Amino acid sequence: MIWLPEVGEFPMSVSLTYSKKSSIVVKGIGKGSQALYDSEVGNKIGVRGPYGNGFTIGRDTRKILLVGGGTGIAPILKMAERLTKTSANKVRADVVMGARTGSELAFLPLLGKMLGKKKVHASTDDGSVGFKGFAHELVQNLVDEKDFDAIYCCGPEAMMLRVSEITFKQKIPAQFSLERIMKCGIAICGSCCIQDVVLCRDGPVLDDVSLRRIGNEFGKSERDKTGALVAKFTRKNAYSAEVNTSIE
Repeated sequence: MIWLPEVGEFPMSVSLTYSKKSSIVVKGIGKGSQALYDSEVGNKIGVRGPYGNGFTIGRDTRKILLVGGGTGIAPILKMAERLTKTSANKVRADVVMGARTGSELAFLPLLGKMLGKKKVHASTDDGSVGFKGFAHELVQNLVDEKDFDAIYCCGPEAMMLRVSEITFKQKIPAQFSLERIMKCGIAICGSCCIQDVVLCRDGPVLDDVSLRRIGNEFGKSERDKTGALVAKFTRKNAYSAEVNTSIE
């Protein structure tokens, strides 16, 4: 949980490690994220946590697919970094990185260095870089071509819904890092509830079994800042309209 004086507090994903220090990836979208983006070296911020859980790799997992859409690439970068530091476990990864246009693929070269250029697959809505289309369409192509033991995904919820439909159909174990409005971060306020799942405590990473259980809310509705359940996500809408799912 990141706090900015006179702005407020909001959840952010832990990303890459630099000089034994954790980092976060920021895109200026709403009041909070823009203020953080505009911060300068030496500005003070508050940090609580970390809270919740993260991605886990099974003992028998050897071939995985990482999927990051938009700012959802942040925890995927952390997973890629982990794999480069634990190569002895012989886990090999491909990664799909999706965005609206090529200028938003800021970490594409870095992922290429970490995992190898042939393992990094880019998709853009406008076709300016890599595959022209949505990330889940590229995921489907890769699943048809290769065998994966597990898929790890983070991004716009409408995108993750479509990826989950692929993993369910193909019977590939999968984990998804979800996002909801979080206020307390310690499972008291209930702002981040999805049915009986309190995301700041039980998530933000949920496996495919948990997603099946909360399927009537995942990708279809969310809670607003008052805690009311509102219909925001629909199967009919192209998720390019909902890519701005970072904290606001």
